[in-house]
Amino acid sequence: MTGRGVLAIVVLIGAMVGTGCETTSKRTVLSAPAGTNASASRHNDEGIQAYQQQQWESAKQHFDAAIAASPEFAEAHYNLGMVLYRLNAMREGDAHFIKAANLAPGNNIIWDAPPLKGVTAPDKEVPGMSSNGHMHSH
Repeated sequence: MTGRGVLAIVVLIGAMVGTGCETTSKRTVLSAPAGTNASASRHNDEGIQAYQQQQWESAKQHFDAAIAASPEFAEAHYNLGMVLYRLNAMREGDAHFIKAANLAPGNNIIWDAPPLKGVTAPDKEVPGMSSNGHMHSH
């Protein structure tokens, strides 16, 4: 089984079991890191503006465009997941949160996304993961 398949299974198990450590993290969207494709970065910025104005469909279109311009843009996948949750498209949002986590294994904000809270990595250490298996601090 691929690492992605294992992660998806672990996420599903974690969602069924629940989490033992809920935090009240601020629901935020993420800016593009330095070096991101200019078109992807511009769409991401426009998506952030639409998100902050609660214009969910417009934000979704911009984050989709950012991903089209740069498919490995983890932050755009995370941001799209956030919008999809706002649109009650949880399963589709989960897929983008998982994609973002696979692209950015050490990013604590991404790993604190709703479907990934409380998830532990199987059989190997993941950069940024604490000793209790969580990707966020207490």
